Amino acid sequence: MSDTVYDSNIEAMGSRFANVIEFMSKPVSQIRMINEDKDITPEVIDVSGKKVLTVRKGDRVYRMDSLYDNDRMLELWFAGLKDKWGLNAKLFMYGLGNGMFVRKFLQKARKDCLIVIHEPSYKIFKTVLENFDMSDIFANPRVRFVFWPLYLDYGIKLTYKDILSYTDLTTLAGSTYLNYADLFFNDCVDYVKGIERAKDLAIANQTVNDHFGAYFSKNVISNMSVLENSYDIIKLAEHMPEDVPAIIVAAGPSLDKNIRELKRAKGRCLIVSTDTALKPLSLAGIVPDIAAITDGKKDERYLSELDSREVPIVCTPRGGTEFLHLHTGKKFFINDYCNHIDAFMKDNGHGLIKPDTGGSVANACFAIARFLHCRRIILVGQDLAYTGDKTHSAVTVRGARKTEIENLEHVVMDVDINGDPIRSSREFKLYKEWFEQQIRADKSLEVIDATEGGIRIEGTKLMTLSDAIDKYCTEMFDFSSLIDQSEPIFDDELKEKYRQFVRKVPEQLADMRRLIKTSMADYSAMRRLVLNNEYNNSKMRKLYDDCVKKTKEIENNPVIEYVHTQLQGKSTELLDKVNKLENNERQELLTTFDLGEQYLRDMDQAITELEPYMDIIRKEFN
Repeated sequence: MSDTVYDSNIEAMGSRFANVIEFMSKPVSQIRMINEDKDITPEVIDVSGKKVLTVRKGDRVYRMDSLYDNDRMLELWFAGLKDKWGLNAKLFMYGLGNGMFVRKFLQKARKDCLIVIHEPSYKIFKTVLENFDMSDIFANPRVRFVFWPLYLDYGIKLTYKDILSYTDLTTLAGSTYLNYADLFFNDCVDYVKGIERAKDLAIANQTVNDHFGAYFSKNVISNMSVLENSYDIIKLAEHMPEDVPAIIVAAGPSLDKNIRELKRAKGRCLIVSTDTALKPLSLAGIVPDIAAITDGKKDERYLSELDSREVPIVCTPRGGTEFLHLHTGKKFFINDYCNHIDAFMKDNGHGLIKPDTGGSVANACFAIARFLHCRRIILVGQDLAYTGDKTHSAVTVRGARKTEIENLEHVVMDVDINGDPIRSSREFKLYKEWFEQQIRADKSLEVIDATEGGIRIEGTKLMTLSDAIDKYCTEMFDFSSLIDQSEPIFDDELKEKYRQFVRKVPEQLADMRRLIKTSMADYSAMRRLVLNNEYNNSKMRKLYDDCVKKTKEIENNPVIEYVHTQLQGKSTELLDKVNKLENNERQELLTTFDLGEQYLRDMDQAITELEPYMDIIRKEFN
């Protein structure tokens, strides 16, 4: 071991991987490892002056490097990955080892391509840090590093949801470091499966953006005045007693069979309703303590019952604006990928919480209950399946629709609470897996599935709702008094700052349009140079540099996210093309210009579509 090598590696990790440095400083007794890591012993041997990493497992010794020159092996490895790397492609590498594959990738791949290293082994990584200089790798901005012992509770899908994006799917490549698959077979299988789930999540998120992007922009802008008069959920949580049981009411088909039991629970627990369940609860004579809305398309139909409109609600800036403007009760905002608003709130010391909401409003209700210190959570109406080939409770907005089997969406088969086959969907299974991951990650949670139907959620205790209420909802609890005492987010000073911040949006959008117009002119000028075979010169370089500078200014504009979401499905169509390169430099440049101009035209059209919403800002904030 060399202290100099170790210190150099730690220094190179610096602020980029500070969490890894902190983890590695812990005593071994506090280190969590995957099971297969406990059975290995890494060693470094000297072969003619070359350090060679080896790993002993049982009676076998695995060599993690060639004894002599390994350059030919690495050349063949890289050649086998792909014939050609696309723009901004990523390589997902299982295992860091001594870094030789990473260095070959950084040397051979296009300079815009990145590598994401997934290191499963604490023992190997510690040995490598002590014996091999990896400072060039850790300092390289093209390297992303996932040290798996840090994320064991999260699961692969959630760990990679912010690393793997929709744009990666057409160019993504994967590889495994020498002998890692043999050493960590079970973990490697879980990794591959998890990456596939992360891909599904990226597709689902892009689909949501395609379908609801325009709603998000309209809603956020229309809801800016609603946020101004909202209340502080962080302060609410501070006054919430510990360990009050929560009942999460979703609107699955099974809700019809036990909804009236909830009357007995009122005042003895925290009843958290999804937006869709508000109507059936009201018709059953039950007013929940709090509800949540995350869907950008939810409208006034979901508040058809008058008493539902006064229920305190947790919402996001992207929530359905018709719903939120009809609602008259107190509103508590959380953040849901609305960076423009959140940046202002953080800058002024009032950042909106961003709970992991899992994708569904029922997942969000679960996260909210946990944020309010509930450790025992009872699920009701949480079918996550087509129970009886229905999607929702009969009295909900969607439940009134007749759904034929052939019209059910993205059907897959799963197992119900009795162990029998049941129809589910890809989306439902993502929500189910989120519940299961949350339960695995927090051993202090007790989750009871009192749906009395639907899919089996591993880690939950199955009970009837009647029995769950009798056993757990035994003490009186007055949540309404906490709501009455809740505090507004904005005082007079912050409200004035916020109003000034919002007033800037129309001009920021106009600034972006001016940059888009001049950038399109740059593209046209560069195209003319290429068509005349005059592109290897300083004029082309100046135009290109100018275009890059403007592009950065556009993408750094505070209101860029509204344009991105307004693009809807157009962005998906372009993203499917943008990584496909042509066969020669000249044609590749022309194709790049075509795509760039098309994207700018789409952005310009998106700004045109956003302009009517600027009138809302001018009316409400001037």
